[in-house]
Amino acid sequence: MKHCILFILAVTFFSCPYGSTQTAPVRGLRNNTPAVTAFTNVTIVTGPGKRIDKGIMVIRDGIIESIGSGVRPPADAWVINMSGKTIYPGFIDMWAESGLEDQAQAGRRQIQSMNIPPEYAGIVAQMIAGSELPAGAMHYNRQVQPWFNVSSNYRQNDEEVKVLRSNGFVIANIVPSTGIFRGATALVSLGMSDMNKTIIMPDVSQALSFDRSGGPRSGYPNSLMGTISLIRQTWYDTQWYNNAHSSFRANRAGLIRPELNLALEALLNASEARQPVLFEVNNEIALLRAADIATEFGLKMWIRGSGFEYRRIDAIREAGIPLILPLAFPKTPEIGSPEDAMDIALEELRHWDFAPENPGLLNSAGVTIALTSSGLDKEVSFTEQVRLAVMRGLNEDAALAALTVTPATLLGIEKHYGTLENGKVASFIVSDGPLFGSESKIEQVWIDGNPFDINKPSENDVRGKWKTSSAELGELVFEIEGTESRLTGSVSSEGKIIKFNSVKSDQHRLHLVLSGDSLGSPGIVRLSAPVSADVLYGIGEMADGQFIHWKGIRLPGEHVEKSTSPELLPRKSEGKTLYPSMEYGFEAKPEMASQLIVKNATLWTQGPQGKMENADMLISNGRITEVGHNLRVPRGAVIIHAAGKNVTPGIVDPHLHSSISGGVNETGNNMTPETRVQDVIEPDNIWVYRLLAGGMTTANLLHGSANPIGGQDAVVKMRWGALPGEFLLQGAKPGLKLALGENVVRNQNEYPNTRMGAEQIIKDAFQSAKDYMAQWERWEKNKTGVPLRKDLQMDALAEVLRGERIVHAHAYRQDEMQMLIRLAEETGFKIASFEHTVEGYKIADILRDHGAAAIVWTDWSSFKVEAADGILYNAVLLHENGVLTSLHSDDTQLSTRMNWEAGKLLATGIDEISAMDMITINPAMILGADNLVGSLEPGKHADFVIWSGHPLSGFTHAEQTWIEGRKYFDRLEDMEKREQVINERAILIQKALKASEKPVQVTGQNTPASISNNE
Repeated sequence: MKHCILFILAVTFFSCPYGSTQTAPVRGLRNNTPAVTAFTNVTIVTGPGKRIDKGIMVIRDGIIESIGSGVRPPADAWVINMSGKTIYPGFIDMWAESGLEDQAQAGRRQIQSMNIPPEYAGIVAQMIAGSELPAGAMHYNRQVQPWFNVSSNYRQNDEEVKVLRSNGFVIANIVPSTGIFRGATALVSLGMSDMNKTIIMPDVSQALSFDRSGGPRSGYPNSLMGTISLIRQTWYDTQWYNNAHSSFRANRAGLIRPELNLALEALLNASEARQPVLFEVNNEIALLRAADIATEFGLKMWIRGSGFEYRRIDAIREAGIPLILPLAFPKTPEIGSPEDAMDIALEELRHWDFAPENPGLLNSAGVTIALTSSGLDKEVSFTEQVRLAVMRGLNEDAALAALTVTPATLLGIEKHYGTLENGKVASFIVSDGPLFGSESKIEQVWIDGNPFDINKPSENDVRGKWKTSSAELGELVFEIEGTESRLTGSVSSEGKIIKFNSVKSDQHRLHLVLSGDSLGSPGIVRLSAPVSADVLYGIGEMADGQFIHWKGIRLPGEHVEKSTSPELLPRKSEGKTLYPSMEYGFEAKPEMASQLIVKNATLWTQGPQGKMENADMLISNGRITEVGHNLRVPRGAVIIHAAGKNVTPGIVDPHLHSSISGGVNETGNNMTPETRVQDVIEPDNIWVYRLLAGGMTTANLLHGSANPIGGQDAVVKMRWGALPGEFLLQGAKPGLKLALGENVVRNQNEYPNTRMGAEQIIKDAFQSAKDYMAQWERWEKNKTGVPLRKDLQMDALAEVLRGERIVHAHAYRQDEMQMLIRLAEETGFKIASFEHTVEGYKIADILRDHGAAAIVWTDWSSFKVEAADGILYNAVLLHENGVLTSLHSDDTQLSTRMNWEAGKLLATGIDEISAMDMITINPAMILGADNLVGSLEPGKHADFVIWSGHPLSGFTHAEQTWIEGRKYFDRLEDMEKREQVINERAILIQKALKASEKPVQVTGQNTPASISNNE
């Protein structure tokens, strides 16, 4: 059999008849030898759930000619008896990063190969001649490189291809890795060296990622919100580009020619869902962000997942996007000491425990999945990871489908790959048993009819037990075990077990070294023998130089390979699903009682009814319906007995930067009104729970103050356990962040670097927005000519000018606040609030007359030069002069005790109702949400806090925090959850310790080290 396979290997690489599949001329003699092979007596798994026992498969010229149980091998076939073997369809990897040179270096060559319209030939010629190419030539932003395509730049990396083959892959979708828009992927065969035959399909999909390339100073974007804005703008630009050029081609007379942008050209098919978009994400929330982009632009999307999907399965199933799952399960945590365990969060322990179940849970939920080997360390076996996923709940047929049928169908190659059927390509796996069994291994991978040895079966496997005898050593039992590449063993003699110092075998000769001291022959004994199946006849050398003869006879029994590294125990997680999957997560969203009544409380309504003693509040379906005394209790209502308790509206913080993922500031540009905090809400931040514990229910999450015009804010409810979109307070007024002062002029190398420059760039931006609005007004009237481009920056500013979006301006000094008020009044908009307003007391009348609110600290001042004039009486002076005044934290930790901050104001002469207003109704009014939150009035959301004492006392804490009639925090329940966290941590730590000490015994590891050298 061995010689047959080697001969087949020699003839099949050039087996196709001349001229049938290639254009290159043949040099020398033509080879028309037919390549026909018949595999007999073999178990054939033709596809998921389909099996042929003692089957026969015939392949001819790289194609399956016939397959079944009653097939007769053709007369011209090489017949191979495959008894005991199993054949499976070859695996398809939908995400592989291999064989690509640097994309910047490849750019110039690729531009030259593009099919450029004649009218742009001169422009492109100049571009090619430029010294700055390819960076910036295709698109103004270096992160947008969809023009790059793998098919023109792929150079096969033999070692990486061998690793893929060793794991059963016959085809890989090669994905570029540079930029946000990374370029077009290509499907390649892993069995060809001729590039013309290696590429199976070019331009399979457009690859995207939220992770940009380059360092922190490589320009816009340098935050996640900036990245998402760039992605959205680029898709809008692609739509415009298509429409603009269509209009120009239809009627060129009198029209200005639209720009040539080869990056946008490359995205046209994807923008119209004719080409999939392959998106890489690093967690389940990022996956949902990518899904939102797919929905907004009607994209056909596949997502390369992260392994965290089990944490939000329902939302992911609803998104309906196929997932490509990595199997890079986390290693067992290192918790050898108590100190080590203290440094590991429950979230990390839960992920270690749950991650191997991710594929099975998704499959059971009906999510379309494919599996990828990407992300694994080189020493980790992909097939072992698949087996682990199967042990932890993934159905074997589903696992096979995720590696064959599903990727073939998604890629559109199901007529040729994915299953073993007549007429399909002969790309398959040969294993020595059931592929997902713990003792099976891949022996060969055939690609396009060509064989590649992976784990070459040993003709003389020495592992097992041998009864040996010699005149000098007597009768002994040798036990040899381990993997073929790393053998170990021991000697049994009269009840004693002695380890071999060394065991080596090259399948031709066995070499053993042991200490003879325990055998009555002091010193080192060396033995060797030619390897045969059942009998060993060998020689040896004793410590004194004497040569001996010995004989070994194999004893019945099978060898067991032992894993060389600890793995996760194949026991399913016993943990509960939590939202979020960490400390203090909920098993389900807090329930909303249809009828809820708070009885006999001191109610701080912060509305017309004022502060009410021994009052009741009735809530129906999350809204306050009645506030008064001795209210009737509806039948079935949940009753909160609050005698002696103070109940206030939930605290509202109008200025917070918490729970924003990927950066608070987008500093890659000085004007970023297109960025949106709502795109980057981080719902699983533990500070959300801590804010609830401080009575916080609503906050305005703001872009930072690095830019004269920053980004769009997000008014959110602290709905712990919810998804990002569910945090948003629908109905609040959308806002835009502006900033003045030191923060925006720090960079002396970028305009503006003076306060005067900041004024001018803001003025210029709003004037541009006016022009933009005028252009759209003209376009909407006649809609002739080249369509206008949607500009997300200008759209945000236009919303301000139309009064649809309010302005929150970071400012300390009174002169700058006056400047911006004048600019706003000249331009035609109003400042809703000044943030910090440290010198607001100096111009209280001006703020009042303009209608600008003041958002202030109680006692922060003098921490930088422009805050030097801050005073403790700022809030009271503003309040007494009729300025709508609110407190803010600008600090996540401070935001957990805003009731204490309001209490500080009492020392300045503000009454307690007005002080409470400044953390409830006043900020709600500033945010345009006072019809929803901020006071306890009929019709408003039932957001309230039950306090342990007077709410403005430093000795008071929140006992319960409710949002829309749902209890999100309860101090007594919190005490119970603390014990639950301790208990769950203890269980998982013990499980991890057990996993570290007792490795799973698994055989047949297909690691790169096990690849035979005869490929």
